[in-house]
Amino acid sequence: MLHTTSVTAHAKAAGRHAARKQRKTSRLYKIPVLLMALLLTLLAVWYSVLAVGGRLTEEQKIDAVLRGDHYISIDQMPDYVWQAFIAVEDNRFMNHNGVDPRALGRALAADIQAGSFAEGGSTITMQLARNLFLTHDKTVLRKIKETAIALHLERSYTKEEILSMYLNQIYFGHGKYGIEEAANLYFGKTVRAGDPDRETIRLEEAAMLAALPKAPERYSPLRNPDLARERQQLVLGLMEKHGVITAEEQMEASSRELAVNDKRQA
Repeated sequence: MLHTTSVTAHAKAAGRHAARKQRKTSRLYKIPVLLMALLLTLLAVWYSVLAVGGRLTEEQKIDAVLRGDHYISIDQMPDYVWQAFIAVEDNRFMNHNGVDPRALGRALAADIQAGSFAEGGSTITMQLARNLFLTHDKTVLRKIKETAIALHLERSYTKEEILSMYLNQIYFGHGKYGIEEAANLYFGKTVRAGDPDRETIRLEEAAMLAALPKAPERYSPLRNPDLARERQQLVLGLMEKHGVITAEEQMEASSRELAVNDKRQA
């Protein structure tokens, strides 16, 4: 009996030691990730001071978005339209300065585990910076530039302006850029609230559009309706999780069928 008790006590002690070792290893693993995130931010600040780019070029590109034929600002849309994009793309958008250290840290950790540099951790502002001013090459230098320009954009424009520009230039698949063109392509509707001539997209349709920027062709309801529906449900779930719609609104929107335009457009 004494021997059994001794073995049990030894096993418990060994278990506690292993748990402490695992926690220590986990903490040690997080340190380089946090340091890398900090270094990336510092490099971005340096780059923003020295090499963001010519002011004239920036103004020209921003002006091209603002003067687009189908430009609609977020204050002209139902709230659930732009809220859907924030929920799935950057739920802390209204609170960060263009860079989300937590999201960036998670992306760096995933890259370290995978042993490669993959896309990830980009805020809405960083995506706007990339789409307007940079290539889509997956390199550390491009990520630094993207971060720096995002910090610069946040100093120069309001959150509402940044989100409006993002929604009006993002790619939605099938050669369509901007949310108004996407609403017309997929649903034959508009994102403008109270339009006297055209029907405004509903919550479930807004969630479908918000599902697209991650991989427009892959999640297109014209090409992969089942996969598109799955991601649309994810968006609705995130909207409910973050408190922008109620559980009842989520259930109602989730249960409604999507009447997309003729699939032959695919």
